[in-house]
Amino acid sequence: MKDESQRLFTAIALPDEHKKKLRHWVEQDLNHLSFRKWSDFRDYHVTLQFLGDVETSVIPKLEQALVHAAAEHRPFTLGMGEAGFFGREDFPRVLWRGVTGQRESLDQLHQSILRATEPLGFKPEERPYRPHITVARSYTGGEPVSASVWQSNDRSGEPWEVGEFVLYATRMGQKPMYQIIQTFPLMR
Repeated sequence: MKDESQRLFTAIALPDEHKKKLRHWVEQDLNHLSFRKWSDFRDYHVTLQFLGDVETSVIPKLEQALVHAAAEHRPFTLGMGEAGFFGREDFPRVLWRGVTGQRESLDQLHQSILRATEPLGFKPEERPYRPHITVARSYTGGEPVSASVWQSNDRSGEPWEVGEFVLYATRMGQKPMYQIIQTFPLMR
């Protein structure tokens, strides 16, 4: 009998206050834009590593590896940056908000997670790590996106302390779509 699997990834979940500010920005400033899929505000996060479909029997070993990765790091601060996009500026594939703050600490955490999961067969993505918070996907509007969307706004809020990261499971078709399987406190 084939082992069941779950689609998993590691991420930093945004604090509720920041999720609400980001949702307010979307509702106030972006309500005129047409995207095929808007992220549910409860799902806002900064991905650390996409793991893919993981057999349930591997999850305890994965969690143990992630505990070790977390133990190598102290808490650090992040903030929400300006809006950006993947794809063409006028017809973006993905609309996102950038990440500011102690980016070197974020990159070091990302690298620790990659090192911890590699012995279990997880491979890092080939593209460079570009931390962001996905807001929407697949622009479907007939008119190009106005350049004003990419300009600064004052709704980024105060930085927050990252004291943990999480292991999320994807629940397709549900809202919110991501469910926390485990939390990993930063220790050092």
